[in-house]
Parts: sequence; structure tokens; C-alpha cells
Amino acid sequence: MAAPPAERLRLTPAAAVRTVLMFGASLAVVRVAVASQRVIGWILAAAAIAALLNPLVALLSRRIPRGIAVAVVALATVVSVSFVTYGAIHDLVQETHKLQDAAPRRVAELEHSKRFGQFARDVHLRDRVQRIVDSVPERLQGGSPPDALRSAATRGVAFLATGVLSLFFLLHGPRILGAAARQVHDPDQRATLERAGHCAYVRGMGYVRRTIGMAAVAGLVTFMVARAADVPGPAPLAVWAALWDTVPLLGALVGTLPVILLAAAVDPSKGALIAGVFIGYQLFEAVVLQRRTERHTLKVGPFLTVAAGFAGLELYGLGGALLVLLVVILVVAVADELAPA
Repeated sequence: MAAPPAERLRLTPAAAVRTVLMFGASLAVVRVAVASQRVIGWILAAAAIAALLNPLVALLSRRIPRGIAVAVVALATVVSVSFVTYGAIHDLVQETHKLQDAAPRRVAELEHSKRFGQFARDVHLRDRVQRIVDSVPERLQGGSPPDALRSAATRGVAFLATGVLSLFFLLHGPRILGAAARQVHDPDQRATLERAGHCAYVRGMGYVRRTIGMAAVAGLVTFMVARAADVPGPAPLAVWAALWDTVPLLGALVGTLPVILLAAAVDPSKGALIAGVFIGYQLFEAVVLQRRTERHTLKVGPFLTVAAGFAGLELYGLGGALLVLLVVILVVAVADELAPA
């Protein structure tokens, strides 16, 4: 029996040209995406904010025009965020002033002590501590005044662009999504995609909103406990705890550990009591609130949450971590809706 003819790869001039053009176009797309990552981040952040606020806008739109509803929700959001930010910054400034006043006095007392006085004078501890406390305000504001101004200007542009895009998506998002759905000409396929997309949005955004709600409650509990225990800086500590509460497994421990340590430094029994309060709340959140959230929305799991969070943190900081986590939740919701029963 004769051997079958060997197959040979023939590359025509037209195919070679198309290959080169596709390769060049791919490189161009990658370069444009890398160069535009900041703008892409603004768009994704604005879309996420609009998706989270849209239920409130839709609820108000039943009684008032949608444009006024968007304005009311946007104003309420800005006021709420500004209130929390002002409280955190006010506490930081106040505690910084207390540190600048108290630290040199404590070092002076240490220099006159019999046990450590000679050592403190030999290493010039007072001068070292004075330089550290004097540099704290500059570090908090982001460096020297010119660096702080440049950083504030950059953040201001980002906030302005994200805010304008969020308003645009809130006003015109439903029409944009409707136009995108109409690109599918088959009525059955379009109905299937619309139904799956709507269910995935409701479940995914429901999970995100409930998670944000639990983080807000954790921050409020931390604030009240820190305030009752006279721990310095309760507002920034509450914001810290709320942010870490969204991270599964060790997030609650990392978020509340500063409050426990600051309280224990003054009174160990008070630190132990605060630790018990936080442990009790975290058990309540894990057993009651988290299970109820997963029962009414979807179950993402700690592995995907942690992996998405660290990937986004590596790419674009804290904002990137939140955005990547949101995308992962939506992908899980869509996959769950499209999966065969």
C-alpha cells in the first residue's frame, strides 16, 4: 500500500500579509490598552458605581423623573462619603497633634530615668523622636507640598471623571444596555441573554451590596467599640476595619487588630474584652449575615475572592482590587445563570 502524501503548510503572500497585519493590530491594541489603563479604570469604576446605585435610582424614578432621582442619589452618596472622609481625616489630624505634643515629653521623662536615661541620651533619642513626629504630617499628606498638590490634582481629576461617567451611566445606562441587546437579531437568543443578564445583575449586585452593607456594619461596630474604650482615632480605625471586612478568612482579624492592640497597650483586660466583642460579632456575621447573603444571592467562595483581590491589588491598588472582585462576582453570577440545570 502506498504511503499517504505528506501534508505541507503553504503560506500564500495574501495569508502572510494578513498574518502580519493581525499581529500588528494585536500589538497596537495591547499598547493602546496599556496606555489607556487609567481611563479604562475610570470607566470601569464609574460603571460599577452606577450599577450599585441604579436600584435606588429606579426606586425613586417611580415617583419623580429619572434625572431628578439621579441627582438626589448622587447628592446623598457624596454627602455620605464626605461625612465619613471628614471624620477619618479629623481624627487623624487630632491624633497627630496629640502625638507631636506627647512624644517629646515622654522621651524627656525617659532620659531622666535611672534605668534607660543614659542609653537614651547616648543615642540622642529626643532628637530622633522629634524628627519622626515632625515628619508625620508630611507623610500623611503624601510628601512635600508640591508632591501633595500634584497628587491631589491627580486624584481630583480621577474623582471628577469617575463622577461624570457615573452620572452618564445612571442616566443612559438602561438605553445603552437595551441597544446592546438589540444587536442580537434572533428573538429567542436575545430573550435568553436578557433574562440571564438581568438575573446575573440582580444576584451579583445583590451580593456586592450586601457585602458592602456588612462592611459598613463592621465599621460602625468598630467605631462604637473604639469610642467606648477611648481608643485614639476611632473613625480611621473604623474605615480600616470596614475595608478589611470584605476580605474573607483573615480580613476581620487584620481590620480589628489595631483597636485590640491600642486598647491592650493601656489595659490588657480591656484589650481582651474588646477582642471578645469582635470575635462575637464576626461569628454572628459569618454564621447569620454571610449565610443569608449567599442564600439570597450567590456563593462566590473565599478562594476566588482572595485571588481576585490580590490580583487587582497588584495591578491597580485598592481600587483595582475592588474592581477585579466585582468583575469576578459578575462572571460567577453569569456562569451560574447560563449553566445547565
